[in-house]
Amino acid sequence: MARLSSRKYHIIGLFSFFFILYLVRLFYIQILAEDFYTNRAKSDSVDKVIEYPIRGNIYDRNGSVLVGNEFAYDIMITMRNLNIDTVGFCKLMRIDTIEFNARIKNIQNREINRGYSPRIPQVFQGLVKAIEYGRIQEQLFNYKGITIQKRTIRNYPRPIGSHVLGYVSKVSPRDLQRDKFYTRQDYKGSAGLESYYETELRGKKGYKSYLKNIHGLHIASYLEGKFDTLPKPGYNLKTSIDIDLQEYGEYLMQGKIGAIVAIEPTTGEVLTMVNAPTYDPNLLVGGNYGLNYKKLSEDEKNIIYPRAIKSRQPPGSIVKTMQSLIALDLGLANKNTAFTCNKKLVGCHNHRIPLTLPEAVQHSCNPYYYNLVNRIMANGLEGEGIRSGMNQWEEYVRSFGFGTPLGIDLHGEKDGNVPDVREYDNIYGKNHWNFRTVYSIAIGQGEFSLTPLQMANLSCILANKGHYYTPRLVKEIGGQKVNRSDSLFYHRTRIDTQHFDLIHDGMQWVLEKPGGTAVGSRMSEITICGKTGTSQNPHGDDHSVFIAFAPRKKPKIALVVFVENAGGGGGTAAPIASLMIEKYLKKEVKRKELEKKMVEKRFYD
Repeated sequence: MARLSSRKYHIIGLFSFFFILYLVRLFYIQILAEDFYTNRAKSDSVDKVIEYPIRGNIYDRNGSVLVGNEFAYDIMITMRNLNIDTVGFCKLMRIDTIEFNARIKNIQNREINRGYSPRIPQVFQGLVKAIEYGRIQEQLFNYKGITIQKRTIRNYPRPIGSHVLGYVSKVSPRDLQRDKFYTRQDYKGSAGLESYYETELRGKKGYKSYLKNIHGLHIASYLEGKFDTLPKPGYNLKTSIDIDLQEYGEYLMQGKIGAIVAIEPTTGEVLTMVNAPTYDPNLLVGGNYGLNYKKLSEDEKNIIYPRAIKSRQPPGSIVKTMQSLIALDLGLANKNTAFTCNKKLVGCHNHRIPLTLPEAVQHSCNPYYYNLVNRIMANGLEGEGIRSGMNQWEEYVRSFGFGTPLGIDLHGEKDGNVPDVREYDNIYGKNHWNFRTVYSIAIGQGEFSLTPLQMANLSCILANKGHYYTPRLVKEIGGQKVNRSDSLFYHRTRIDTQHFDLIHDGMQWVLEKPGGTAVGSRMSEITICGKTGTSQNPHGDDHSVFIAFAPRKKPKIALVVFVENAGGGGGTAAPIASLMIEKYLKKEVKRKELEKKMVEKRFYD
């Protein structure tokens, strides 16, 4: 009996030991070892799912939506769980089995798809738009191993402004290395404002954790969502773009290659930036992005190229306004300074001679500016010849913002070129060149080049009588105004304000007096100051250029129109510019015949 009693106590003791051990373990897990669950969340039994934030919208200056969002869906495949009727699935997705097998091969290719795992859902078809998803939604759940990832994609209510707004595309391996925010299946802004303001627009990701069974299926929220976080939407952007003016500019530039840039001179806010030819930005949204991008990028007209900020072209006669101001500021000319129109120096139009300075602007006399700029170049230090005069000229020209990017909030802006002593020494050799060698810069040709944005900025300087603001596209981020310090964004040229009225007279006469190079573009209700230009093109027909601001008193708009292969500035660029001014200041265009003529004027099919 004693032996049985002893055995009983041993058994009781053993069970008591394991029971106490169990209680201690349970207490440790539930009370003391909360990290146990964190570790478990990282294990194969817990699936951490990204909740993508809604990308910020982009609005025009009056609150109209330029870029919004709509829902899209990624069709995901988990290879370990895949068990489907391939033929039926292909029919549903409207692809053939060859395409299906190619996609599966790419998914399984570890060199292409780094980090591939058969347990992790992979994108089979990305960014399926809602209308297409609605067609296949109910049937998708019949296929084992197929899941859905909900996303948002960009939407453009009015298909305009593609080069300014940019587009969103899949991240590259380089993006993954540079920014830990992204994963392999993410998208980011790849051009335009989408790229420049990517950090502000993209928002912050959220995460949800799910328990999953041995088949990889979600069975419950992990710890009732204790570790879940909500996504934070991206900031909205309010731009300075006028959506109606942008749309109208693109309408006028149909069948043309070039750019229109319009700026509010008192602020530097860009009102419109037209790149022609353009494309519907909705083409670079959704699952057809790759195919459409390939077609656009291979087009011989270089459709994707943002000409407004990258195309460097000879500015032509529009820089005669600047040359006049430099001469006035140096005391080398006044309103009565006159030169004869000697065509032996350089070719010119037919007009009465001699011309005074404002008349030279009105008639765009080439020999006049040959003589005027020759006088500037001879104004250097005694004994240094043209070298000193040209250095002085270069300092003036660079004060206009030429030769360097202006700093607009877009990536990729080019600098143009301001010719200087160093460049000509390299071309011709030191002391082996003179003004007759380089006279073409007097009329905006030769080595002199500007971007359309810089040409528009020249209009702003003329309108403001000597200063400009760094051009900007975004006014507000997340409802907060973008603060712009004058010390960073205000720029003063070397020209004294007093000299501008004389040039404004000549620019007004360009449109209003007989012999003016753009008299056909004048408006009876608005005083426009403008200057035509012809940009010489060694590869074909010359380019048509026109800068202008209006009204003359308290200007509200300054712009450039640049049309490639369209000839003189008065025939194409000037009428388009005057129509743009009418549209912006009057809100409607009454000169329908002129509008029709410009729309029908095409330089490619």
